[in-house]
Amino acid sequence: MNPSDLFDRLANEYDQWFEDNPMILASEIEAVRQVTPSFARAVEVGVGTGRFSEALGVPLGVEPSFSMARFAENRGITVVRGVAEALPFHDASFDTAFMITVDCYLKSLAPAFAECYRILEPAGHLVIAHVDIDAPLGEVYRAEQESDPFYRDAYFRGTGEVLRALDDAGFEVQRIRQTVYSFEDILHEVRPGHGEGVFVTLLAKKR
Repeated sequence: MNPSDLFDRLANEYDQWFEDNPMILASEIEAVRQVTPSFARAVEVGVGTGRFSEALGVPLGVEPSFSMARFAENRGITVVRGVAEALPFHDASFDTAFMITVDCYLKSLAPAFAECYRILEPAGHLVIAHVDIDAPLGEVYRAEQESDPFYRDAYFRGTGEVLRALDDAGFEVQRIRQTVYSFEDILHEVRPGHGEGVFVTLLAKKR
């Protein structure tokens, strides 16, 4: 199934997960916040329902799903229709771009990372958050992938693969944080590095 069709159909269920797990969401937001630089012109690629943009003060998002975009717009985010592989912006339009749990819906990272590189000004930053399939909880994601509608067709990756793709795209990684060590809805510690937490955030700068 096309990811945008999936999210058009299940946007309510997707957003409800965050309502049901507020402490996990807070942990993830904090992990993103710890790698986020100061910014003046930022965009979230794959803004979804706008939970992270709202928390981080990102005013603009790109989203292919109409149903998800409506949630984000109701949270005060300006949303434009588009996909990560063909962003509807001029070169060097932003100082910071965010991609939060988008990579698992991309068969290849290279086109999306190339587009992020293109729309960022010189020395601009890309903030990534992804599900690290190599973390201990990654085994649960693998075991439940076939039964989970959001992850059935996902392309799960380890952080090592994401780091290599960023390097190939011309980015230098400057910070890495990790969190979420169980599915218990508690405030999880944010730690440097990767390999323990299933939610990993990275700050990458254009070379």
